[in-house]
Amino acid sequence: MFQFQHISYLYALGLLPLLVLLFITVVIWRKRKVRKLGDEKVVAEQLRGYIPGRAALKFILLSLALFSIIVGLANLRMGDKSEKVQRKGVDVVIALDVSKSMLAQDVQPDRLTRAKQLIMRMTDKMQNDRVALIVFAGKAYLQVPLTIDYSAVKMMLQGVSPDMVPTQGTVIGDAIDMAMKSFSQNERKYKSLIIISDGEDHDETAIDKTREASENGVIVHTVGIGSPQGATLYDPQTKAVKLDENGSPVVSKLNEDEMRSIAAAGHGTYSLLQNTDEVANKLTTQLESMEQKSLGSVVFTDFTSYYQYFLIAGFLLLLIEWLLPGTSAAAKKNKSVVAKTAVTLLFLLLAGYCSFAQSNRFLRQGNALYEQQKYKEAAADYQKALAKDPNNTPGLFNFGNSLYQQKLYDSSRKVMETTAKASKDKTGKAAANYNIGNTYMSQQKWDDAVNAYKNTLRNNPQDVDAKYNLSYAEEMQKKQQQQNKDKNKQDKQNKDQKQDQKKDQQKKDQDKKDQDKNKQDKDQQDKDKKDDKDKQDQQPQGQPSKISQQKADQLLNALQQKEKDLQDKMKKEKGTPVKMEKDW
Repeated sequence: MFQFQHISYLYALGLLPLLVLLFITVVIWRKRKVRKLGDEKVVAEQLRGYIPGRAALKFILLSLALFSIIVGLANLRMGDKSEKVQRKGVDVVIALDVSKSMLAQDVQPDRLTRAKQLIMRMTDKMQNDRVALIVFAGKAYLQVPLTIDYSAVKMMLQGVSPDMVPTQGTVIGDAIDMAMKSFSQNERKYKSLIIISDGEDHDETAIDKTREASENGVIVHTVGIGSPQGATLYDPQTKAVKLDENGSPVVSKLNEDEMRSIAAAGHGTYSLLQNTDEVANKLTTQLESMEQKSLGSVVFTDFTSYYQYFLIAGFLLLLIEWLLPGTSAAAKKNKSVVAKTAVTLLFLLLAGYCSFAQSNRFLRQGNALYEQQKYKEAAADYQKALAKDPNNTPGLFNFGNSLYQQKLYDSSRKVMETTAKASKDKTGKAAANYNIGNTYMSQQKWDDAVNAYKNTLRNNPQDVDAKYNLSYAEEMQKKQQQQNKDKNKQDKQNKDQKQDQKKDQQKKDQDKKDQDKNKQDKDQQDKDKKDDKDKQDQQPQGQPSKISQQKADQLLNALQQKEKDLQDKMKKEKGTPVKMEKDW
């Protein structure tokens, strides 16, 4: 497939029709002038150095030379040249047990964390295999469909927890069923299932389902995690050791017999997870030893440019036109102009050739470094290639890939967006948009990732990996929307709760103020009473009150009468007179 790199130069071809029209006009004007002098043939024979058809030939040569130069400057090249790199691999489904028994700490820090570490190491060692992730407990759920995007698997692992599966237990058979649905139904080989669990299986059909999977070409490997002695489980609700129905502590033990039996039924291997690197190496070695299918992958390299042939043709046409004989004066002038033009075009030819050659050399060096996973050095060579040729689409694409491998996602995305705009064919646009989606996936920007993968499929509807990643991104998008909805609901509840608490606090403050006021009033009353009492106590005791003279006389008479009565009584009792002394 041919295309032009600098298509804007082709607009200059619009000059050719104008030149043809101008040439025809000049020819007609010349004939009219000659006719005024006499017979056209006779006059022509009198002209010195006249050659019939020479002017038309020179014009044709100049027009063809101009056409070749313009096409050469536009750089006709052979499409997006791509190198078909044959990759071989298998489809691997990893089934991870996320039941609460995986939180036991007989393996440090706990069983689930160690299992995650194992999967991370395995994906680091894989290159061409497609990987899927299933989590299971009482039920199994597909988290990541088959994909070569290992970053998506690692990202999903970060959020794996027992809370993801509402139904507790360890039903390995359900995980095997989910794995069989994830594999291609058109193949009976190139498939492997890795089950990571503590083996506390509550499903009696696990062995039968493993044999059925083996009959369909699936090799089943198992990884046991935990210890035969087991460990007690922590109950987050009671914040204590989990108890059974009898009130005894629940102890979770590794069931190695179960895991060995499943591996034997699936014609695979069993590994006890003690050293993570050793188990990861063992499993990847087993995968590499399997019969592998061929997977085609398009890797952008460079273009085959043909600009030099057009520039050479233009230069030769100008040279031929220059060598054509003509009148002496006109020939000198013509040769001078043509010579200058030829030198200029030759300089452009050499400069362009050197620029493209250097650009392609840096591009090839960058590709070699990229294959060696020296992404930083590869990016430097890609930048050198782009400095020589800013419109080098493969250089842009590979430069964006090298930035992505360095986890510079924002920078990689900007380069890929430029690549998508610069690509003239749908394949290049699809590849660039796919990588844009990967950058958004790595940053958990699910909405943008969905749009990018949709753009990929618009340009390449057959991209299987884009379909898988799109389904995964849409699932995560729904979860994020639900989380945002729950968060907004929780924020509203918290806001209402704070408002209620504020009102309650205001009411309490008002009640306290009222109580303080009542207390102050009571204290004031008590103080007033005390002050009145103290005032009364300070008054002199026994001070006679002022009475009238008549009242005083009456009291005096009464006292005298009382004294008389007492004297009479004493006289009667003793029989002797008593003499009274007057006291007033």
